[in-house]
Amino acid sequence: MANARVRVGFFSLLILHPAVCGCFNDPVEQLAVWSEFLTLDEVREHLPVLAEHGADLYLAVRPDDLNDALRAFLVDAESAGVAVRPWLQLPEMGIWLNEDNAAEFRAFSGLFLDWADANGIAVEWLIYDIEPAFDYAVALAQAASNGEIGAVIELVLSHRDPARYRAALATMQDMVGDVHARGVRAMAVTLPWIIDDLSDGDPDIQDLFDTPFADIPWDEISVILYRETFEAFFGLPLSPGFVARYAESIHRRYGEDAQVAIGTISGPGLLTAPGYTDPFDVSLDVSAARSAGIRSVSLFSLDGMILAGGVERWLAAASGSTLHYAYPDPFASLIRLGFGGLDALLNEDNAVLSGTP
Repeated sequence: MANARVRVGFFSLLILHPAVCGCFNDPVEQLAVWSEFLTLDEVREHLPVLAEHGADLYLAVRPDDLNDALRAFLVDAESAGVAVRPWLQLPEMGIWLNEDNAAEFRAFSGLFLDWADANGIAVEWLIYDIEPAFDYAVALAQAASNGEIGAVIELVLSHRDPARYRAALATMQDMVGDVHARGVRAMAVTLPWIIDDLSDGDPDIQDLFDTPFADIPWDEISVILYRETFEAFFGLPLSPGFVARYAESIHRRYGEDAQVAIGTISGPGLLTAPGYTDPFDVSLDVSAARSAGIRSVSLFSLDGMILAGGVERWLAAASGSTLHYAYPDPFASLIRLGFGGLDALLNEDNAVLSGTP
């Protein structure tokens, strides 16, 4: 695997060279790091290096975490100059925000903000990771890894429920309204194929994956572009052009302030493939994102950085100037074509059901 990664990196350098012609991208303007499984004491140890690189911390927070230890950590992070965005999770209810738990996430949002107010903690952002419920995601990943395309399609179609989708969407709209009313901004994180669902104005793909995203007044969006994870899911080799291809669409739709999440680094993560071991891969993905006009990048994860040689080397790889990247990925186009075809079939089905010619 290491030798293969070196070969990919070397090949990437070769194809970059003729496209560069002396052109460099400026460094990212906003850098963030996700932390999911580390203890607060383990994260605290790395606050100085995060501050040195101007990196925000996206910290997983669960209901059981609302205690004095979290309060002390947030105070320490503020003193260290590290901005923390709580990344809300409900481990007992599918972990990530989706159709199954929209009401529970709305309640947890209020509970967290009440706790923050009671403890004198200023909160600027809440992060909502919009993904299928964990059990559903596991079933999808297993079917995909076995090459059972028919089973994948059957599974996602079984989750098609427009009425349930609309109800969850309304709850999530109310949730973000509640958060805004308290002077807090809401950030949404979503999967790349949700971006492919936005062009025709209907939420068919979002409905299939139980992930309402559009028509909610998010203050910032981030799109998950974990190359090796999606390589494993689709069974296709993906170059940094995968990041570039989606980043271009994200930039066109949401502008320079949209974010891409890249990684994964090393192994830690739920339903993520074994990740990068060489920081050069992060540099390539940052290059692809910056070349598409994206200014904000987040790295998953701090957990993996610690296991794969230390936090400093990974932040350094994401922080500097990068060469311009101008090469598309044919497999990224194939993936997007597949979701576009599925969306088109659903549109035809909708027309038949509604009697529209």
